[in-house]
Amino acid sequence: MKKSLSILFVLFSIYISAQEFQIPPIKQPYYEIIEWKGIGALALSRDLTLTQKQVDITMVSGEAKSSWQQVYNPMAKETYFISEDGGKYAYFLENLELKDNKVFIHQLSAAGNIKVMNLDFLSTLKRLGSYSPSDLYLTDIITTEKALLWMFRHRDKEKLTTIAVSMTHHNFNMYAFIVAENVISSSKVEDQIAWYIAGEKAENILFAARLHAGKEAGWKVKEFNPKGIQVSETVLEQKGTNFVAHSRVGFGRRGSALLKRSEPNEKGTLLYADGAYYVGGIEMNGATANLVSYKLENKVWTKSCVSACTIYNAKKDLEVGCFRMSEGIGWYVNSSKSEGHFHPFGFNPTGIVSGIIDQATSNPSRLLTAEFPSKFVVELDVKWLVCDPKQFPTKTGLNFEYKQK
Repeated sequence: MKKSLSILFVLFSIYISAQEFQIPPIKQPYYEIIEWKGIGALALSRDLTLTQKQVDITMVSGEAKSSWQQVYNPMAKETYFISEDGGKYAYFLENLELKDNKVFIHQLSAAGNIKVMNLDFLSTLKRLGSYSPSDLYLTDIITTEKALLWMFRHRDKEKLTTIAVSMTHHNFNMYAFIVAENVISSSKVEDQIAWYIAGEKAENILFAARLHAGKEAGWKVKEFNPKGIQVSETVLEQKGTNFVAHSRVGFGRRGSALLKRSEPNEKGTLLYADGAYYVGGIEMNGATANLVSYKLENKVWTKSCVSACTIYNAKKDLEVGCFRMSEGIGWYVNSSKSEGHFHPFGFNPTGIVSGIIDQATSNPSRLLTAEFPSKFVVELDVKWLVCDPKQFPTKTGLNFEYKQK
């Protein structure tokens, strides 16, 4: 299935004039650009009539970086790009929800290689018991260091079961495992929680669920390895935080954002990043709303960053989502309208408010700067790679510009 269009390191000509440059036209028009955070920009081209569905990918990155072109041949008119910051692999999925128990995927490596696989979930789920794929409710899809991970819920008369399916990147082996089982009729706090993917600890995956009341109010966390074996379980208390209740939503290029999944009544969204636990949400200081993040140090939540949230409206619903980045945490806040915030790791008094951003953003570097409004931006080591999306679609060359930081 792999089809190389050119030779590595001299794959296409880039014409540079001062800080402006152009990648030349290819057979079909460029119609979209998406960011693979930490890797570069992917310029996509295809037949806009969709008579032919083949998509050409051109990687654009920094100076002195290798660039490549590649092609994949989807059967569907639309594919879904799934990626995380700096991952070795990203994916174009032809379907998010299971279709006839299957998902058709195109795996893209950072080197520009593509592999195709039609994954069958039926046999994998049967190893857990009598779970039919058609009875599962999909809540998220993300890439981790070692695997592509799906998260589902299964409900019967007695219990709600949270199930994860992990597919290892290098060999496409699939592992299904139960994250949690909660009794539906129970009044216990631990049974009134919704599990989600909170981050990675080395190669392991962390799942978290909000505990809403009682002495253990806070978050329950479970750690699993990529093959679905549980490593640890712990409870983190909420003391020291005072968040307004929000709906936790997906943010970035992950399934929960593309599917618009949400969990209501969360008092803080927990994540694990940069070797530590963080939690964030909206807190009120009188009539002023702030997005506040805390870092857990020595079992104490210490305020790490604050940014003003001018879009908050107490009369409207509040949604909060997060995206782990190498530089810090990207936050999505939606109330009267949507807004992007960036909180660097560690302890920084003031975050960046980057303005309006899509929940399923294909340009996470947009969170890192309020400059170049309405432009597509990619952060490089010492420069910004900037592209004007007004060019699309275009049959001519695609124009870019480098901007000094």
